[in-house]
Amino acid sequence: MNDGAPDTLLHVLLAEDDAVSQRFLAAALVALGCVVDACDRGDQALQRARTQPYDLLLLDVRLPAIGGADLLQALRADTRAASRDSVALASSAAMDFAQRRTLLAAGFAGIVPKPVTLATLEALVRAQRLRLGHALLDDAAALHALGRSRDSMKALRGLLSVELTQLAGDFEHRLHHDPASLIEPLHRLQAACGFCGVPMLAAAAAALERDLRQRRAGATPAATRFGALLAATRSALDNAGSAAVNAP
Repeated sequence: MNDGAPDTLLHVLLAEDDAVSQRFLAAALVALGCVVDACDRGDQALQRARTQPYDLLLLDVRLPAIGGADLLQALRADTRAASRDSVALASSAAMDFAQRRTLLAAGFAGIVPKPVTLATLEALVRAQRLRLGHALLDDAAALHALGRSRDSMKALRGLLSVELTQLAGDFEHRLHHDPASLIEPLHRLQAACGFCGVPMLAAAAAALERDLRQRRAGATPAATRFGALLAATRSALDNAGSAAVNAP
């Protein structure tokens, strides 16, 4: 299991045998700041869960080779499995009360009805981050840094949102064609994130800065984590701003 440190992303194992659904779910989860391992067979999913630690398992009930319920049962019984105790959710297009009860009794934390919506995925990811202590935006940390001023927090997060939008505009191009040009912006970003209560992006920026200073560029794990968190944090800041505007 992930230790809940704020410099890590949510690692999700997605087991879905429908190619269209798998592509949609994987892309949506990445956009929400997750690292996703996807497979289309139950035996593949079981092997990965045995050897790799995941924060969340999203398992289709009807998978080739071994279904979601039997997969989870085998995983829970394996005392040496890396993801033995990971939170697992079952996904299915149709299910009656008896089937839901059976799946919950098998160890699933919940049932995700198909077709899965973006809103449902966002709620699942948010709930799991809270469970693990992950948070894209940490209001308490921001308020502590800014002397309890919510107005200052709102203003600085607005400026940070602009900065992130500008960085996102040419991030991939600079990463692959002029990686050294990202070092200074990443260094400055860490301080901005500290004032604004954005711990996960700050840690990801620090990790990518270290990679770039060591001349590691391109699609490294640190670059992938930062890119995913950049998109997820921009969305979180936009949502927080909209909520503040619409608040009574």
